[in-house]
This record gives sequence, C-alpha cells and structure tokens, in this order.
Amino acid sequence: MTTRSLKHRFSIRQRLLILLLSLITLLWLGAVLASFLQTRQELNHLFDEELLQWARTLLRSPGALILPPFPDRDNPQRTDLQRPYRLQSLGKGILASSHGAAILPPWRPGTPLLQNVRMNGEEWRLATVTDGRRVAQVAENLDARQDVTGEIAQQLLAPLWLVLPLLALVIGFAVRQGLAPLRDLTARLEQRQPQALQPIAGPVPAELQPLLDALNGLFRRVDAAFAREQEFTAHAAHELRTPLAGLRIHAQLALRHAESRTEREALQGVVQGVDRATHVVEQLLALARLDADQLQRDEHIDVPSLVQRLRAAFAATTAAKGIHLTAQGPSPAILDGHKTWLEIALRNLLDNAIRYSPAGSIVHITWEAEGGLVSRMAVCDNGPGVPANALLRIFQPFYRDPNRMEEGEGSGLGLAIVQRATEALGGRTDADAAAGGGLCVHLIFSPNFPGKCPEKKANAYE
Repeated sequence: MTTRSLKHRFSIRQRLLILLLSLITLLWLGAVLASFLQTRQELNHLFDEELLQWARTLLRSPGALILPPFPDRDNPQRTDLQRPYRLQSLGKGILASSHGAAILPPWRPGTPLLQNVRMNGEEWRLATVTDGRRVAQVAENLDARQDVTGEIAQQLLAPLWLVLPLLALVIGFAVRQGLAPLRDLTARLEQRQPQALQPIAGPVPAELQPLLDALNGLFRRVDAAFAREQEFTAHAAHELRTPLAGLRIHAQLALRHAESRTEREALQGVVQGVDRATHVVEQLLALARLDADQLQRDEHIDVPSLVQRLRAAFAATTAAKGIHLTAQGPSPAILDGHKTWLEIALRNLLDNAIRYSPAGSIVHITWEAEGGLVSRMAVCDNGPGVPANALLRIFQPFYRDPNRMEEGEGSGLGLAIVQRATEALGGRTDADAAAGGGLCVHLIFSPNFPGKCPEKKANAYE
C-alpha cells in the first residue's frame, strides 16, 4: 500500500492522533531514558561519596570495621555485595582487613582517590585514602552497584509510566475539541436542503475560513448557473408560446378552406404537431416554475381541498370524454411543503390518466394519512397500462411508452416533473399496475409505507 493511499485511508483525526502520539511517545522515551541515566549518574556519585566516607572512617579507626553490604532483597547472601577493605601502615604492614581483602591491589604512591579496577575477573570501584602514615582501601563490586542503582532509579521513575496514558487521553481530548468546528461545519452542510445555495454564515476558525470561502463561492456560482438556466428555459418557453399559438390559428384557418382530403390531413397533422409542441412548452414552463419556487417556505397543504379544486379544474375535460373522476381519503389530511409542487405533480398525473384512459372509464385519486399527515397519494387509471419492464423507466425525461403513444400525444416530461416535484416535497415516486388494468402512480411521503396500490372497490370512492 502506497503512502498516498494510507493518507486517504485515515481521517484527519486519526492522522493527528497517530502523529502526535508518535512524537509524544518518542519524546517521552527520550525523557525517561535521559532521566534514568541522570538518576543513575547521581546515584553513582552518591555511592562514590559514601565509599570515600567509609575509607576515611577506616583511616581514622584504631582497628577493624564492619561495613554494611549492598541490600538485595532477592538474594541477601550474595558475596559480591560485600565491601572488602584493608587498613595498612606504611611501616608496620596490614593493621586490619576484611574477608576477601586479598583481592585488593597493593597501594602505590600516586594512586587516585577513586578508580575502576578489575579484580578476580570482575569490575570493582576502589576508594583509596592516606594520611602519610596509613593507607585505607575500600572496594565495591560495580555489577552489584549497577543492580542497586538501576533498581533505585526504576523506583524513582515509576510514576513516569503513568504519564504516557494520561498524555494519550489529553491529546485525544484536545484533538477532538480542536476538530469540533470542522464537525459543526460538516453537520451544517449535511442539514442543508439540496436547493439551498445561500452562503454559509457564522464565524469559523481561521484555518477553516479558506474552505468556507471556497464553498460559498461555489454556492454562488452554482446558484447563478441555475438562475441562468431557469431564466433561459422560462424565456424560451414564453417566446415559443406566441408563435405556436399563431401557427395553430393559421393552420386551423387553412384547414377550413382546404379543398382536398390530402390538404386537410396535412393541415390536421400540423395542428396536432403544434398542440404537441405547445404541450412540451407548457411542461417546460412548469418545470421552470418548479425550480424557481424551490426556495419558498413550507406551508401546510390541505390535501382534500386541493384535490377538490383539481377535480373542478378537470371537470370539463372529464365530462367531454365521459370519464368519472373520483377522490377518496381521510379529512383532515395535511402535507407540509410547497403547494405549487404538489399541484404540479397532481395536475400532470391527472392529465396523463385522463389522456390515456378510454371513454367511460374511472380515474381514482386516493390518499392516506397517519396522525392527520398525508403518508401516500395515488392516481390510478383504466388505461392501457405500462409493461412491467418499463415501470422503472417511465419517470425518465422524454421517455414515452409505445402502448400509450397510440392512445394520445405526450411530451415524455410529465412523469419526470412528477418525480422531481415529489422529491422536492421530501417524498418518492413509485408505479405499478392498477387492479383491473391501467397504471397506478404513487407519491410516497412516509418512509415506512411500502408504496403498493391497494385493491380498489366500487363503493370505496365518491
């Protein structure tokens, strides 16, 4: 695994913790080692002073002394812990000596006060003092001294072993607190709606200010791009409506004065083509309106009232085709969102259902509520339906099912607009075959609702 992949694998917090803990551990080990060596050096200095003090005491004493050995709790009988000594007169010979004094080297003029000597195959520390008449020598085994000084140093430095885990906890807490502004910024970004492109306000640490400035600049550019796109779509659609209306009027006038059947069929095709183009323009206007309204504040939508208003709006169309438009659902039933979005979605669904349903059929609008809040809406028709393999594609822009193309003209944008409006309301869309044939399109606003079309009963609708 490369170094770059490792960098991307760990989070900033993990990388900071690894870096800081590694550095602190190295510094701690260095400090412990330095303290250990310094402590041992100071202990050796103290033992040297003690050894000289024993030699001076021996020099002043009239005879033999009993010198205490080094303490060893594990093995108190170790012979190398004893301090051999010898007191001799320069004219009369040895005055006093201890067991093991035979290994001590003979005194010579110029012998230093303290020196390391090798005796009997081991290293010893030898202290030698003289007053011009007598010479006192006392020795300590260096291996035994190092064992004792090492044990004492470890005991003195034992509290330092508690420092490292405490430092780790402090560093972990400090890193977490230091990254708190980054977590707060992340939470604020996650809570924003997709259409919310206003700059992020509020103070942030100096290290995050460049990131915040870059994000706000990106939001402004994206917002400006969306605004230009919406403005272009709306203006283009408005500009197209007038010439299309004029073209339709001229085609209808020409159709009235057409003499041959061929001319009438051609002009009729022109009128149908203009109607189809006008429908596309209307859908584009609806889409532009949907985008432009995305920053409006939520409101409480009275779903039964909106449905009744839409039934009245489509009354003439349904009456002309002999279609019975029914509605069923509890009241009150409220949906929180933008009324424009829900109205656009239902208008497109009703327009499709009426357009593709045969004369004398029924179109159903149903809704369900949980605690007074709408959880699902559905529009079902008795049209030709959609094959199962095409149900996942009908919400794609400009997709038109061949079965329905035979039944009427469409732009292929209606269900795409329905899906977009439903998602803007915080829901999702689904479609399946209606009972008895036809298509049932669902607007699902509750995450727990399965989104299937219920079996319809004749007496269940008004």
